[in-house]
Amino acid sequence: MAVQTVPRRQRGMLGSAMVITRREVRDSLKDWRIVSPVIVLTLIFPFIMDFTSRFATNWVSQFTDPILVERLNPFLLMVVGFFPISFSLIIALESFVGEKERNSIEPILSMPLSDLELYLGKMLSSLALPLLAAYLGITVFLVTRMTTTPVWIPPLDLTLLMFALTTVEALVMVAGAVVVSSQTTSVRAA
Repeated sequence: MAVQTVPRRQRGMLGSAMVITRREVRDSLKDWRIVSPVIVLTLIFPFIMDFTSRFATNWVSQFTDPILVERLNPFLLMVVGFFPISFSLIIALESFVGEKERNSIEPILSMPLSDLELYLGKMLSSLALPLLAAYLGITVFLVTRMTTTPVWIPPLDLTLLMFALTTVEALVMVAGAVVVSSQTTSVRAA
């Protein structure tokens, strides 16, 4: 079966960037050193945070006003989203410098892509797994908090705000890491 290629001018900037994104995500999913910590931080960490939040809530409620106890849950929700993103910066830091170390940057640079399309593709691929992991972690934490006692159901606007904050946080962190990766010569230096 022959693969039909779409001319670059018909594909558009985002389509060209998605070529790089698909390649990078596929490579990341094949590396167990990246996938296993993301899975642990996504599926196990929210349960640990749920246990910790119950312990902290019980302890804090002995000494302070109940309003402080209510403020603890949104903070923990934000922390659950932060951890998968912070660990997954390894993907972003390795995006360009890893290609340099593996001597595979030349074929990528010889592709008919602009610098912006290449950067956008690397950035989107570096954002995909961390954001998915963070969203899944937040969802697991919310489900555990809604189904166990004491039940905590956050308002919809707070939930949407947490997802938006997680997205912006990931965007800023990954953008910085990709820039650092493009300017360094080794993964260790990045």
